[in-house]
Amino acid sequence: MKKSKISYIAVFLLVLVVIAGCGSNSSDPKQAASADSTGAKPASERVYKHAMGEAKIPVKPEKVVTLQYVSQLLSIGVKPLGGPSNLLKDLAEKSGGIENIGEAGRYNYEKILELQPELIIAGDVDQETYDKLSKIAPTVVVPWNEYDVFGHVKVMGDIMNRQSEAEAWSTAFRAKFQAAREQIQSVIEPGKTAAIYNIRPKEIYVYGVRNFGFTIYKALELTPPAPVKKEIEKNPNFWAVPVSLELLPEYASDYLFVSVFGDDDSKKRLDEISKTALWANLPAVKNNRVYMLNLDTWFGYTPHDIEKQLQEIVTMLKKS
Repeated sequence: MKKSKISYIAVFLLVLVVIAGCGSNSSDPKQAASADSTGAKPASERVYKHAMGEAKIPVKPEKVVTLQYVSQLLSIGVKPLGGPSNLLKDLAEKSGGIENIGEAGRYNYEKILELQPELIIAGDVDQETYDKLSKIAPTVVVPWNEYDVFGHVKVMGDIMNRQSEAEAWSTAFRAKFQAAREQIQSVIEPGKTAAIYNIRPKEIYVYGVRNFGFTIYKALELTPPAPVKKEIEKNPNFWAVPVSLELLPEYASDYLFVSVFGDDDSKKRLDEISKTALWANLPAVKNNRVYMLNLDTWFGYTPHDIEKQLQEIVTMLKKS
């Protein structure tokens, strides 16, 4: 009888121990959620390699200032604390709530410090600027010319740990390209070429796939003149090439898109060129297929710029 009573007591004590153990594991759900299988809390920071070295940044930053990538951050659902005045102006009402940190190259470091960012994302900056920024907050440098518009957004997604948002944006953006292509199918015959000229006081630039060219060649998939196509094949991010008036026939096309800098000298230069026989004999000119592009809309190369460009060019072509 004594032996049986001792056994009951032992079992009872064992049950109490198990219950106590379960209670201690569930008493603080926040603590349990913040620990991994080893019992250690997940890291709050990570090392990010970038163009000017390495930076220890938050795993998922929230308070960010950018010197270049305002539109790209907005595209993945992140509103930066601050950005440069020229980009905020381009974004108009979409920039509401984003503080002005000064002009490109003339940044207001006191303002950036006042915003207390936990991360700064810069474009192409020199060492002095990078050092100043790094004293305020961890700074990541993303070179502008190394990526196209999709690459810019993807890198922002990687930095901000919002990869799924970047992928969703990319899918939706490509769908907009397809919709625009379908709208102009009846206007431009397949295989017809399109050239892009930018007139400046002393130079004529023929564009590749940056700025103007991204929307025309990448989004709408129009065919560039042979020399431009060759350059794009060598460099997928080919920007532009300066050419003389005498070489324009080599860059002739069925359709021609022209932009002019806003200064009087550039306008005068276009007027002079348009009176020459070389210009008059370009196929696009002879067939009245020349379209003027507004520089304010078309010189930008951000997701928001490209959306505006798409809307404008589709309307322009359908009216012709």
